[in-house]
Amino acid sequence: MRTHTGRLRARRHRSFGVSAVEFALVAPVFFASLFGAIDGGLLLFSANAINHSVGLGVITVAQEGNTATTDTDAILAIRTQGFGAAGFAKVDEIDIFKTTVNPSTGSVSQDMTPNCTGGVACLNRYNLSGALLNPAAGGAPPWDPTTRQTSLSSLANVGITIRSHYNYLAFSAAQMTLNFTRYFQLEPQS
Repeated sequence: MRTHTGRLRARRHRSFGVSAVEFALVAPVFFASLFGAIDGGLLLFSANAINHSVGLGVITVAQEGNTATTDTDAILAIRTQGFGAAGFAKVDEIDIFKTTVNPSTGSVSQDMTPNCTGGVACLNRYNLSGALLNPAAGGAPPWDPTTRQTSLSSLANVGITIRSHYNYLAFSAAQMTLNFTRYFQLEPQS
């Protein structure tokens, strides 16, 4: 005859098997949700860091105007104070370019007219370390910072774009491209 303790042991043993099956069914969903939430937070952090970095680049270029080291100082600010200081995404390219403003609509776009060094558009492409990716003749940037207009009557319109990508940590094959652009006008220099 079975005793009361024997029945409790058998019930506990069956209950343990049910718990293991429930855990096996719920655990993948739980951990995927947990790691997805962490990844989403890191993605938002990276997007915010890139947006902040573009702002630092804008401030540097707007303040320095047409000094010879404007672009390199802006990239240094982006690398040390902005995105390079804390970010999970990888910067692919930093573009500093001349923009045009449509007087009737007010829309801003990149100036693609070939009126810079070497007869190309006024676009300087850099990597995060500051190396020029599209040098003109002689290794100079196509849009030399010293040629930017900073007189009150004709201020240069400038744009900065940071192109980057974020590799998801939880889903290793997935990748998201993050591009942030800001347009601004140079400060008048005295």
